[in-house]
Amino acid sequence: MRAIEEQGGTAIVIEGDVTLAADAERIVAETVAAFGRLDILANVVGGSLPQFSVVDLPEEEWRDLLEMNLTSVFLMSKYAIPHIAEAGGGAIVNVSSGSGVSGQPLNPGYVAAKGGVIALTKGMALDHAAQRIRVNCVAPGPVLTPLMRRNRTPEEIEGFGRLNPLGRVGLPEELADAITYLASDQASFITGQTVNVDGGVNR
Repeated sequence: MRAIEEQGGTAIVIEGDVTLAADAERIVAETVAAFGRLDILANVVGGSLPQFSVVDLPEEEWRDLLEMNLTSVFLMSKYAIPHIAEAGGGAIVNVSSGSGVSGQPLNPGYVAAKGGVIALTKGMALDHAAQRIRVNCVAPGPVLTPLMRRNRTPEEIEGFGRLNPLGRVGLPEELADAITYLASDQASFITGQTVNVDGGVNR
Protein backbone atom coordinates (compact mmCIF):
# COMPACT_ATOMS: atom_id res chain seq x y z
CA MET A 1 0.00 0.00 0.00
CA ARG A 2 2.80 2.38 0.91
CA ALA A 3 4.59 1.62 -2.37
CA ILE A 4 1.45 2.55 -4.33
CA GLU A 5 1.07 5.82 -2.46
CA GLU A 6 4.76 6.63 -2.92
CA GLN A 7 4.17 6.37 -6.68
CA GLY A 8 1.32 8.88 -6.45
CA GLY A 9 -1.49 6.33 -6.42
CA THR A 10 -4.31 5.72 -3.99
CA ALA A 11 -4.82 2.45 -2.14
CA ILE A 12 -7.30 1.18 0.41
CA VAL A 13 -7.50 -1.97 2.51
CA ILE A 14 -10.78 -3.86 2.81
CA GLU A 15 -10.89 -6.87 5.12
CA GLY A 16 -13.06 -9.84 4.33
CA ASP A 17 -13.31 -13.57 3.69
CA VAL A 18 -13.51 -14.12 -0.06
CA THR A 19 -14.92 -17.60 0.43
CA LEU A 20 -18.14 -15.97 1.71
CA ALA A 21 -20.57 -14.47 -0.79
CA ALA A 22 -21.58 -11.59 1.46
CA ASP A 23 -17.97 -10.56 2.02
CA ALA A 24 -17.07 -10.86 -1.66
CA GLU A 25 -20.05 -8.69 -2.61
CA ARG A 26 -19.16 -6.12 0.05
CA ILE A 27 -15.49 -5.97 -0.99
CA VAL A 28 -16.47 -5.22 -4.57
CA ALA A 29 -19.11 -2.67 -3.52
CA GLU A 30 -16.71 -0.81 -1.23
CA THR A 31 -14.05 -0.74 -3.94
CA VAL A 32 -16.46 0.74 -6.47
CA ALA A 33 -17.68 3.26 -3.89
CA ALA A 34 -14.11 4.36 -3.18
CA PHE A 35 -12.88 4.63 -6.77
CA GLY A 36 -16.06 5.12 -8.79
CA ARG A 37 -15.48 2.16 -11.11
CA LEU A 38 -13.84 -1.25 -11.40
CA ASP A 39 -11.59 -2.21 -14.31
CA ILE A 40 -9.37 -5.04 -13.08
CA LEU A 41 -9.72 -7.99 -10.73
CA ALA A 42 -6.77 -10.13 -9.66
CA ASN A 43 -7.70 -13.31 -7.78
CA VAL A 44 -4.57 -14.21 -5.83
CA VAL A 45 -5.95 -16.17 -2.86
CA GLY A 46 -4.66 -19.68 -2.24
CA GLY A 47 -2.75 -22.08 -0.08
CA SER A 48 -2.23 -25.64 1.11
CA LEU A 49 0.22 -27.89 2.91
CA PRO A 50 0.79 -31.22 1.14
CA GLN A 51 0.48 -34.29 3.34
CA PHE A 52 -2.45 -36.50 2.28
CA SER A 53 -3.46 -38.67 -0.63
CA VAL A 54 -7.11 -38.67 -1.69
CA VAL A 55 -7.60 -41.74 0.52
CA ASP A 56 -6.41 -39.97 3.66
CA LEU A 57 -7.56 -36.40 3.03
CA PRO A 58 -10.35 -35.46 5.48
CA GLU A 59 -13.53 -34.39 3.71
CA GLU A 60 -13.61 -31.12 5.64
CA GLU A 61 -10.11 -30.23 4.45
CA TRP A 62 -11.08 -31.15 0.86
CA ARG A 63 -13.97 -28.67 1.06
CA ASP A 64 -11.78 -26.02 2.69
CA LEU A 65 -9.19 -26.30 -0.09
CA LEU A 66 -11.84 -25.95 -2.78
CA GLU A 67 -13.39 -22.98 -1.00
CA MET A 68 -10.09 -21.17 -0.55
CA ASN A 69 -8.57 -21.83 -3.95
CA LEU A 70 -11.54 -22.06 -6.32
CA THR A 71 -14.76 -20.77 -4.77
CA SER A 72 -12.99 -17.51 -3.91
CA VAL A 73 -12.30 -16.94 -7.62
CA PHE A 74 -15.92 -17.71 -8.49
CA LEU A 75 -17.36 -15.36 -5.87
CA MET A 76 -15.08 -12.39 -6.49
CA SER A 77 -15.62 -12.71 -10.25
CA LYS A 78 -19.38 -13.08 -9.81
CA TYR A 79 -19.66 -9.71 -8.09
CA ALA A 80 -16.90 -7.91 -9.98
CA ILE A 81 -17.92 -8.71 -13.56
CA PRO A 82 -21.07 -6.54 -13.68
CA HIS A 83 -19.06 -3.52 -12.54
CA ILE A 84 -16.20 -4.22 -14.98
CA ALA A 85 -18.75 -4.52 -17.79
CA GLU A 86 -20.39 -1.27 -16.70
CA ALA A 87 -17.00 0.46 -16.93
CA GLY A 88 -16.71 -0.62 -20.57
CA GLY A 89 -14.63 -3.71 -20.07
CA GLY A 90 -11.39 -4.67 -18.43
CA ALA A 91 -9.47 -7.70 -17.26
CA ILE A 92 -9.52 -10.50 -14.72
CA VAL A 93 -6.34 -12.38 -13.86
CA ASN A 94 -6.62 -15.57 -11.83
CA VAL A 95 -3.70 -17.21 -10.07
CA SER A 96 -3.62 -20.99 -10.39
CA SER A 97 -0.48 -23.04 -9.80
CA GLY A 98 1.92 -25.30 -11.61
CA SER A 99 0.27 -28.01 -9.51
CA GLY A 100 -2.96 -27.31 -11.37
CA VAL A 101 -1.12 -27.86 -14.66
CA SER A 102 0.95 -30.96 -13.95
CA GLY A 103 -0.21 -32.27 -10.56
CA GLN A 104 1.58 -32.63 -7.24
CA PRO A 105 2.03 -35.57 -4.89
CA LEU A 106 -0.07 -35.77 -1.73
CA ASN A 107 -2.13 -32.66 -2.42
CA PRO A 108 -5.33 -33.72 -4.22
CA GLY A 109 -7.59 -30.93 -2.95
CA TYR A 110 -5.17 -28.19 -3.96
CA VAL A 111 -4.45 -29.81 -7.34
CA ALA A 112 -8.16 -30.17 -8.08
CA ALA A 113 -8.93 -26.60 -7.04
CA LYS A 114 -6.07 -25.02 -8.98
CA GLY A 115 -6.89 -27.12 -12.04
CA GLY A 116 -10.43 -25.83 -11.64
CA VAL A 117 -9.15 -22.24 -11.70
CA ILE A 118 -7.61 -22.90 -15.12
CA ALA A 119 -10.84 -24.41 -16.44
CA LEU A 120 -12.95 -21.63 -14.92
CA THR A 121 -10.69 -19.06 -16.57
CA LYS A 122 -11.35 -20.57 -20.00
CA GLY A 123 -15.11 -20.63 -19.43
CA MET A 124 -15.25 -17.07 -18.14
CA ALA A 125 -13.16 -15.84 -21.06
CA LEU A 126 -15.76 -17.21 -23.47
CA ASP A 127 -18.77 -16.04 -21.47
CA HIS A 128 -17.64 -12.44 -21.06
CA ALA A 129 -15.67 -11.64 -24.21
CA ALA A 130 -18.68 -9.81 -25.64
CA GLN A 131 -18.54 -7.50 -22.61
CA ARG A 132 -14.92 -6.73 -23.46
CA ILE A 133 -13.68 -8.51 -20.37
CA ARG A 134 -10.51 -10.51 -20.85
CA VAL A 135 -9.90 -13.39 -18.44
CA ASN A 136 -6.48 -14.99 -18.12
CA CYS A 137 -4.56 -17.07 -15.62
CA VAL A 138 -1.01 -17.39 -14.36
CA ALA A 139 0.35 -20.68 -13.04
CA PRO A 140 3.39 -20.04 -10.89
CA GLY A 141 5.99 -22.57 -9.89
CA PRO A 142 7.67 -22.27 -6.49
CA VAL A 143 7.82 -18.59 -5.52
CA LEU A 144 9.81 -17.27 -2.57
CA THR A 145 6.86 -15.80 -0.69
CA PRO A 146 6.66 -15.27 3.09
CA LEU A 147 4.43 -18.37 3.17
CA MET A 148 7.17 -20.46 1.56
CA ARG A 149 9.73 -19.09 4.00
CA ARG A 150 7.48 -20.12 6.90
CA ASN A 151 6.54 -23.57 5.61
CA ARG A 152 9.78 -24.70 3.98
CA THR A 153 13.32 -25.09 5.22
CA PRO A 154 16.18 -23.34 3.37
CA GLU A 155 17.28 -26.77 2.18
CA GLU A 156 13.85 -27.50 0.71
CA ILE A 157 13.77 -24.13 -1.04
CA GLU A 158 17.22 -24.76 -2.49
CA GLY A 159 16.01 -28.16 -3.66
CA PHE A 160 13.08 -26.58 -5.50
CA GLY A 161 15.57 -24.34 -7.27
CA ARG A 162 17.76 -27.25 -8.35
CA LEU A 163 14.76 -28.90 -10.03
CA ASN A 164 14.08 -25.77 -12.08
CA PRO A 165 15.70 -25.30 -15.51
CA LEU A 166 16.65 -21.75 -14.48
CA GLY A 167 18.24 -23.07 -11.30
CA ARG A 168 16.24 -21.07 -8.75
CA VAL A 169 12.77 -20.41 -7.37
CA GLY A 170 10.76 -17.44 -8.59
CA LEU A 171 10.44 -14.07 -6.91
CA PRO A 172 7.11 -12.44 -5.96
CA GLU A 173 7.79 -9.47 -8.23
CA GLU A 174 8.19 -11.79 -11.22
CA LEU A 175 4.71 -13.17 -10.63
CA ALA A 176 3.40 -9.63 -10.10
CA ASP A 177 4.91 -8.56 -13.43
CA ALA A 178 3.06 -11.34 -15.26
CA ILE A 179 -0.23 -10.41 -13.59
CA THR A 180 0.31 -6.73 -14.42
CA TYR A 181 1.03 -7.54 -18.06
CA LEU A 182 -2.11 -9.66 -18.49
CA ALA A 183 -4.20 -6.96 -16.83
CA SER A 184 -2.75 -4.22 -19.04
CA ASP A 185 -3.69 -2.97 -22.50
CA GLN A 186 -0.48 -4.56 -23.78
CA ALA A 187 -2.31 -7.90 -23.50
CA SER A 188 -5.45 -6.61 -25.21
CA PHE A 189 -5.63 -9.57 -27.64
CA ILE A 190 -5.01 -12.27 -25.04
CA THR A 191 -7.85 -14.06 -23.25
CA GLY A 192 -8.56 -17.55 -21.95
CA GLN A 193 -4.86 -18.31 -21.57
CA THR A 194 -2.74 -19.74 -18.78
CA VAL A 195 0.82 -18.42 -18.56
CA ASN A 196 3.28 -20.63 -16.72
CA VAL A 197 5.51 -18.41 -14.57
CA ASP A 198 7.71 -21.24 -13.38
CA GLY A 199 11.18 -21.00 -14.86
CA GLY A 200 10.43 -23.70 -17.44
CA VAL A 201 9.21 -26.55 -15.23
CA ASN A 202 5.95 -27.01 -17.18
CA ARG A 203 7.06 -26.71 -20.80
